[in-house]
Amino acid sequence: MESSERLTTTEYAILGLLAGGESSGYDLARAAERSIALMWAPSRSQIYKVLPRLVAWGLATSREVEQRGRPDKAVYRITTAGRSTLRAWLEDDTEDPERGGDLFLLKLFLAGAAPPEAALRQLKAYRGRLERRLGVFERMERELPADEPIYGRVALAHGLAQVRATLAWVENARPQLERDARRRPRGGAARR
Repeated sequence: MESSERLTTTEYAILGLLAGGESSGYDLARAAERSIALMWAPSRSQIYKVLPRLVAWGLATSREVEQRGRPDKAVYRITTAGRSTLRAWLEDDTEDPERGGDLFLLKLFLAGAAPPEAALRQLKAYRGRLERRLGVFERMERELPADEPIYGRVALAHGLAQVRATLAWVENARPQLERDARRRPRGGAARR
């Protein structure tokens, strides 16, 4: 893989799931359904296509496991290079709308594979995006014409309520992540 190339969100998500331990494609699909599906939902076929690429790029390894009464299965493990690649992505707090928009929740869910400071940077960047969105919504509210149809007013009220509630959640999450950062060794990743 070229060093200038970036992985797809699905490839990063699968690396993040592999950081939790050795898994088969089936295990990864089930883990995704139980965990990241609301943030990023790779199909089973996507997972099976991505795994050999990760192996070819040296980001994961695979081995065959013999099974009784069933065909052998391949299990995959993240490599040191894969962990470094995943960590770099988790530490990158820039918004990239061309690559799936806001991936904050996915990165936060997988943040245990990176130093604790990464989650705090992600949260700070997310707060900034929310504050900018709130400013846009508040400006729209101030400039709303008197004859604006009810549907636009109701939709705008929803946007304002959602952003304000999410900002309140950010303020609640920040001290929790700060406590975790103080407990974990500087630059260390959490065990999953």
